[in-house]
Amino acid sequence: MNRLEFLKVAAQAVGTTAALGLPAGSKAAAIAPADSSAKEYLRSIRPSRERVRQFTDVMTPEESRRRSNGWTYDSELGWVHCSAVHPNGVDKSKTFYHYESDGARKAIHAADRPDRIRAYGDSFTHCDQVNDGETWEEYLAAHLQEPIRNYGVGGYSVYQAYRRMLKVEKQHGAGYIILNIYDDDHLRNLDAWRSIRAGARSQCGFTLPHLRVNVGQGRCEQIENLIRTPEEVGKLCEEDFIGRAFKADPVLQWVLATRSGREPDAQTVQAIAASFGVPPERIGPGTAAQQLRQMHTAAALYATQNIVTWVERLVASTGKKLLIILSFGSGNIANELAGRPRFDQSFVEWLGTKPYPVIDMRDAFSREYRQSKTEPTTFLQRFYNGHHTPAGNFFTAWTIKDQIAKWLEPAPLPYRP
Repeated sequence: MNRLEFLKVAAQAVGTTAALGLPAGSKAAAIAPADSSAKEYLRSIRPSRERVRQFTDVMTPEESRRRSNGWTYDSELGWVHCSAVHPNGVDKSKTFYHYESDGARKAIHAADRPDRIRAYGDSFTHCDQVNDGETWEEYLAAHLQEPIRNYGVGGYSVYQAYRRMLKVEKQHGAGYIILNIYDDDHLRNLDAWRSIRAGARSQCGFTLPHLRVNVGQGRCEQIENLIRTPEEVGKLCEEDFIGRAFKADPVLQWVLATRSGREPDAQTVQAIAASFGVPPERIGPGTAAQQLRQMHTAAALYATQNIVTWVERLVASTGKKLLIILSFGSGNIANELAGRPRFDQSFVEWLGTKPYPVIDMRDAFSREYRQSKTEPTTFLQRFYNGHHTPAGNFFTAWTIKDQIAKWLEPAPLPYRP
């Protein structure tokens, strides 16, 4: 990827005013927060031994539905899904999750037909909080009369989705790939241990493969999952181990600086900027806390651009076709309806130069809202229950169906002469 091109558009995400006074070309400064603060925070997010056991136990589908929260250890990807029942559906209903032998979510419509479309992403691809037949993939499969394989996994970063894509696509010939990117997925690319940023109650609060970036130097390094065997997961309960493993983690330093309750000092801001390699001239005005959020976002968007470039190479080398969907939580949709600036404007503009289809769900929700007479909160309740409701997934399917039908060659059965 062209580093200068990225730095140009990244200015829209992080601003253009030099505010830090960090010398040009300086090396990443070592970040040394008070050891007691780092140790206390890491201690607070350790999983319980019972949670580790639940995460690593090999269970039958029936056992996992009774005992598991639906996430289970995977040495390469961090975690994958297993059968589960959750009490978080619409109208206080339970939701049921089942999976195919290759880990895809259970196919309902046209399940006996060969598949040519495969979707990758996080929980907005997996479709948390709805039953197997209520995903946007299944609504779309019923309409197109052909299966759509759902390889989404809750909590995944864009990088984890890409890594799963590599594994699955090795088993398939020519086909069609949907990469669905949710708003927080950018930040997840940089997480080495999800609980550092998401907290101790995160349902998938374990280690994962991730990226280390230096925006200014144009560097994006792939880092394997730290925990390589089920037996090693228990080390996350050990204070000495997590102290050694994560004391220099840039996301930990960012979390400590932004959640301390105090305004970060200039030295801390400079050091974190250097750890992400965000040039000082790319950091906009604002409070120190705002600047820290800006640089974290800039580094995360840069990581995603690298991943999309890798996906493009995979598609080109295997004769496949790519379509990207940008999905968002209700907060960012509300921001869009209120006319606030998009946090990922630079990334959206970069995608606008691509030859493949890109569908931004903010545009679809905005069009739908203009036809509504309700205020934003009431409008969004129909489509969101944390994740998308069944109505939200149907809206997604109906939003993308025309583009999907045009994308496929030959056209799906309902669209053939």
